[in-house]
Amino acid sequence: MAKRDRTPYQIALDLLSRRDHFRRELVEKLRQRDIPEPEVQQAVARCEELDLINDQRVAERFVEVRAADRGWGPHRLEAELRKRGIEAGEADRISRLSEEMATAAMRAALRKLELRAPGGWWRDGQRRARMVSSLINRGFEAEVAIAAVDELAASRENQNHALDDQ
Repeated sequence: MAKRDRTPYQIALDLLSRRDHFRRELVEKLRQRDIPEPEVQQAVARCEELDLINDQRVAERFVEVRAADRGWGPHRLEAELRKRGIEAGEADRISRLSEEMATAAMRAALRKLELRAPGGWWRDGQRRARMVSSLINRGFEAEVAIAAVDELAASRENQNHALDDQ
């Protein structure tokens, strides 16, 4: 069957075979192919009936991956979920990170920031402030960001002193 002869449902299946999609994403991708709106809605409804699209499941996985791998905090996660069509209350609920996941997200964020920071960054107030600002932009609360940078700076200073003493 040639690509142009495929039904909207077959196109949706093809898209879903590559990766999970939020409902809004799938609808938008089908619309971009100039598929009439009733056919888009039929294809998406059929996918939902078969549990091929499930915004809650996709949102939970989205939060898990973005927090642990990319170091995104709760505020950014919530904003991204809302942008992808998740209702505000649900986005807020799903983006609340467990203590373990919040720790992993902060660890990932600090690792990424420290890779770009110059040596001895912990002794420079401006560099520390930039790291805090970057963490806030990644979706962490200001107090949490400040505490995390202070803790990391203290550990780097202690490691540096230990090396000097050897």
